[in-house]
Amino acid sequence: MIVTGINNEKYEVGNEIGRGGEGIVFDVINKNDIVFKKYIESLSTSKIDKLCYMVSIKSAVLEAYSAWPLDVVRDETGIPCGFIMKKLKAFVPLHVIFSPMDRKKYFPDKGYNFLVHVARNLSTAFYQLHEAGVIAGDVNEGNILINANGLVSFIDCDSFQIKDTKNNYYLCEVGVPRYTPPELLEQESFAQIIRTVNTDSFSLSVLIFQLLFLGRHPFAGKNNTQHDIDEETAIRQHEFAYSLEKKNKKLLPPNNSLPITSLPATVVSLFHKAFEQETRPNAAEWVKALDSLLAEMTTCTISKIHSYPAQLDSCPWCDFKNRHGILFFIDNSYLHTQNTLHDIESFVQGFVVEKMLLKKWNETLIYPDIKANVIHKKLQQSALLKKWMEPISLVVVEMVLFFSFQTNYFFLFSIFFGAIVFFARKYFPWRQLLLIEQERRKQELKQYKEKLYQSINLYNQSQDIINYEKQLSRFQEYIIAFKNLPDTYNKLKNAMEEGIYNEQLTAYLKLFAINDYTIPTIGTVKKTTLYNFGIQNAADIYKLSTSKIPTIGPKNIQTLLSWQRQMVSGFVYIPDTYRIAIGMQDVDKEIKRIKADLEMNIRNEYKSLSYFKATISNRSAILEIQIRDLGRRAYQAEIDCIAFEKIAA
Repeated sequence: MIVTGINNEKYEVGNEIGRGGEGIVFDVINKNDIVFKKYIESLSTSKIDKLCYMVSIKSAVLEAYSAWPLDVVRDETGIPCGFIMKKLKAFVPLHVIFSPMDRKKYFPDKGYNFLVHVARNLSTAFYQLHEAGVIAGDVNEGNILINANGLVSFIDCDSFQIKDTKNNYYLCEVGVPRYTPPELLEQESFAQIIRTVNTDSFSLSVLIFQLLFLGRHPFAGKNNTQHDIDEETAIRQHEFAYSLEKKNKKLLPPNNSLPITSLPATVVSLFHKAFEQETRPNAAEWVKALDSLLAEMTTCTISKIHSYPAQLDSCPWCDFKNRHGILFFIDNSYLHTQNTLHDIESFVQGFVVEKMLLKKWNETLIYPDIKANVIHKKLQQSALLKKWMEPISLVVVEMVLFFSFQTNYFFLFSIFFGAIVFFARKYFPWRQLLLIEQERRKQELKQYKEKLYQSINLYNQSQDIINYEKQLSRFQEYIIAFKNLPDTYNKLKNAMEEGIYNEQLTAYLKLFAINDYTIPTIGTVKKTTLYNFGIQNAADIYKLSTSKIPTIGPKNIQTLLSWQRQMVSGFVYIPDTYRIAIGMQDVDKEIKRIKADLEMNIRNEYKSLSYFKATISNRSAILEIQIRDLGRRAYQAEIDCIAFEKIAA
């Protein structure tokens, strides 16, 4: 499919790479730095105008912190259907770093200071958007992406609130309740609401809190009352679970959570201001406070990924592990491994096989030392007779003509002697000998050249060399696999550990029945539909990626995934040390088996290659001798032919 931009630039649409509530994202063929977002539903005039205006104000700053619309595109019928934006390579959703296992998977060397660093960069991104007159509006952990450097980028920018040069607003009409400030939750809908920097600041503060508290939400905790208090209710009532200032609190911090007093007083003060006051800290204030926090971080002496505020006397992450068995930052320190891969390099160094580089031959072989062979006496005599036959014949003819003029038989004499000269030149024995010898020499030269060509072709295009290179490639693959055994070992360990982690997480999520919770846009009818299709609890929501359920569209799926992440935030990982020990034994057994198989294959291939190489070398040496001999014979025959042609001419 070809789509066309505002300025008639053509974009060839490639494969689907992502799907959300509003649209589908595709690659653009031959352009690796951009993608195409195609809307599922038809665009309104207002939406088209908004996208066109956003394209007109694009800037380096906006593009640095978001997947900003770069071009509005039309389909084959000329109807606007989506927009072009930059491709975010090696970025993952922000919520990935809330999970300890996902942190290990995507950012294995990152600790708590990385979370602070991301929070600081997130604040900078909000600051830059606000400076450009843009309000993010619909903020959640799913539409903000990060990479391994902690860089932050917004997606779904077409939902941003924008004000044009005529003071007309393009509003943000969507939002996720758990990131929405209380004054907006009081409204019936977001359709006619003008958002502000202050409303964005609430959403920013929630995300910063989640980053610093490892996924915990500031308005989720232990209920200190007899009434149900969900996150939305808590936000409406300013029930900040970690508050140090509010009396008669309805919510308390959840168990196994980092105490808010672990953070510097400036950061704690900003959280209270964000969640308990009407005027909230802006992005610039957060940047300053988080810069100070980063400067005051220290690293644990036991684990390099355990960093924490320097004001603390000891590492809180080690404390969680030692007191409760909880791992908030997962490394391999608790995976007891065997030293089965200590001899990788020493083993590989004993097996070195190189490619066979054989010289290429061509048919042009010159031997300066070869001279033309002496032609035997009989042929020399024939050539000499042929050489003198013509002048002698001419003399005889002239004499006959001279005398014939004196007689009446001039005409008969002329015919008679002309015939004699003709037959003498063409059919006398010396002429035939020369022609036969000349043809023999040509045939001999042709045969030598054909044999030479066949030998050279056999040498240059040897099937043995092709087979050797294939076998060598297979051998090298074994060597690479052997060198990569430590990586293979780590992958097996991680897969085993991740499997146990996911089993615990799944068991935890099964505790949350969908029917027991209020989920935006998921009413009783849709809950019944989900139940009938086997989607009964938070764990079952994973099934939605492979199931199509009537009335449950992409937007509903995004809402359910967001609710699932909300439930996940309360999960803490306490490793099952017994199962992990058994799992490590299985991993060690498997890596030993893989190593033994590779060692056997490497030895066998090396032995076979060495024999094969020697065989090829011997055959090549024989062919070389044959080529040189045939080349000499062909060259000799060629210069002999040339010499003979000169004599026989």
